[in-house]
Amino acid sequence: MTYLFVGAGQAGGAIVDAIFDHTDDSMLGLFESTDISTLGRPLVFNSTMRDLQNLSNVPVEDQYGVAEQHGLVQGTEPGFEEMVTGGFGRNPAAADEVMSDHASELQTIFGEKFDGGYETAYADDEGEGDDEEPAVDPGRSDTIQFAFLFLGLGGGTGCGIGPHLAREIKEFTDGRTKVVAVAVLPNTRSNADDETNAGRQAWNARYGLDRLEDEVDGIILVDNQRISYLNSAGGEFGEYNEYVATAIHDMVAGPMLSSVDASEVDGVDTPDIDVQDIVTSLSFGVGTDESRPGYGAIGRSVTMTRSLSGYLLPFVGKRDVDSAALSRLSASKQTVANADVEDAQKAISLIRAPSSNLGAGSYSVETGTVKEFLERSCGLNEVNLGVALSDRNLASVTTLLTYRREDLDRLEEIEAAADAYERETEELLA
Repeated sequence: MTYLFVGAGQAGGAIVDAIFDHTDDSMLGLFESTDISTLGRPLVFNSTMRDLQNLSNVPVEDQYGVAEQHGLVQGTEPGFEEMVTGGFGRNPAAADEVMSDHASELQTIFGEKFDGGYETAYADDEGEGDDEEPAVDPGRSDTIQFAFLFLGLGGGTGCGIGPHLAREIKEFTDGRTKVVAVAVLPNTRSNADDETNAGRQAWNARYGLDRLEDEVDGIILVDNQRISYLNSAGGEFGEYNEYVATAIHDMVAGPMLSSVDASEVDGVDTPDIDVQDIVTSLSFGVGTDESRPGYGAIGRSVTMTRSLSGYLLPFVGKRDVDSAALSRLSASKQTVANADVEDAQKAISLIRAPSSNLGAGSYSVETGTVKEFLERSCGLNEVNLGVALSDRNLASVTTLLTYRREDLDRLEEIEAAADAYERETEELLA
């Protein structure tokens, strides 16, 4: 049983690579010692060899090229460089067509990656004969418990192949695997010289979201427009990917690998969350025939629990933790431009802190304050809160806010830009 982290296209592959980078201790101190590779494994699919070569933490055998003539080509395949030569020219419809022709190859890939993927149990009451009928497939039923699909929506590859990947993951596990998409919205704040490009990216984003909704259980949005105001925005993508990767890492790995020993924080409520809670928080109408994915925005805030002197002398330098400020900052740093916290319907949040900051006392994180802030913000008053340990002198609050699609002004803006581009460019519909 494992979690699967799938990257589609340049943006998706970069975030997956960041998730599996320095999971023990990064240079910037963003990651904790929890190692997400003990929970899951990565797979990356891209149509451009150069993007795959830029990956540092995804093994070559877990990289796949998407080529019109050759289908899905493993990175270790001889002649890989000649077979995967490059891109779909920001045309997700072309990527969709190619992947449609080769989607069945994904079943073979999943079968090779996961133990028991193609092992079949046979029911044979007589204990003999070659005419036994397959009964159950234990590998397919529970090998992949949850899958996270990372993709960009402004280009061609991720936007075009992402829905196929989600569909085939569910097919491989007979519908048992829950799939959460982490989708990167393009910057559509255009100037006079870039209006056409922004419109095309908006059209791609709408195309991708419309198809993605039919295949996944929840969608977390990462909006590149959040960093578009920076003059050096191009150089900020790496840090932005790291921020998103850290938030996802905390939400997924933190509760599993850094659970709180109740005996260490006697008398303090330390609730648990898990990935199923994340899926539930990202969905509307769970358990009904009208279940549909919600749209999440994720944010993370961090504060030091000791002064610099406290790092040298363990019994001095403790700092108060402003739980209310951490809550507000986490919500304000959510990954969708112009999203109003008051429009959120649900929320799930994880607090991480050293054990000394989780017990009773003046230096402790006030879990009730965090929960109260989220409950005041969410329309459905459906809030789930978890607590996990940190082995660093840091306290963090990572919050996932869930909206309905119609409640996000940013998606309405993309829809309008896509409509305008479609009217001006009829050939896109061909």
